[in-house]
Amino acid sequence: MKIALASAPFQNGKTKENIINMQSFISAAKEQGAQCILFGETALQGFDAFTWEIEKDREIAIELDGSVIQYFCRMAKESGICISFGYLEKEGSCLYSSQVVIGTDGKVLANFRRVSAGWKVPSCTHPDYREGEGFFVFDLLGKRTAIALCGDFWYDERVEEMKLLQPKLVLWPVYCDYAPDEWNKTVKYEYLEQTSKISAPVLLVNPYCNDAGDHEVSKGCCVHFEQGKIITELPSGSPGIVVTEV
Repeated sequence: MKIALASAPFQNGKTKENIINMQSFISAAKEQGAQCILFGETALQGFDAFTWEIEKDREIAIELDGSVIQYFCRMAKESGICISFGYLEKEGSCLYSSQVVIGTDGKVLANFRRVSAGWKVPSCTHPDYREGEGFFVFDLLGKRTAIALCGDFWYDERVEEMKLLQPKLVLWPVYCDYAPDEWNKTVKYEYLEQTSKISAPVLLVNPYCNDAGDHEVSKGCCVHFEQGKIITELPSGSPGIVVTEV
């Protein structure tokens, strides 16, 4: 299976503009012969799109059965490639950091909710900001696949939970705000060591934040980890796309 790892540029809270960028990456992935495209954590609205005021954030989040997801479902069917991206999800009154996977038939194959709490600001105590219940496997183009979001893989008990599922492929969308040199020279090897605990290819995608300012933001990267090695990568420092095979 050929998968396009897409570190697409985004701006926090600029969902319409982010969708346009994602569309261009989907077209590029199709041109490169990819059967699936993987975007990073909260690529749709941006990792810092939430205000942490619950009523405002319920307006920012979207529903799985809403018009935006349906738009991507049509796009997946028309383009003939699977599409997976992170988004801020609303179900009823509750909010999640989620990752959806859409098949080439335009139907949702999986919707994973991050199980670790690191996506929330430390001061967030409202009970309607929630985490998912655990990992699961699903079929992605014939491959037994699982998803982890960012900090999910930094808890030993969660790694053990993933290993018990015996996936043949793991998608690992993240949001990391390391400086490019720090990621490229040192931090990626820490992630390599962590993924070596899973006996399956692990595909990491970090989106690229286009917000202005001097605060620390994600500067992108994509990595295919497998058997303790880096198979393919797009270094941190710029948006881009890289196609790998699993």
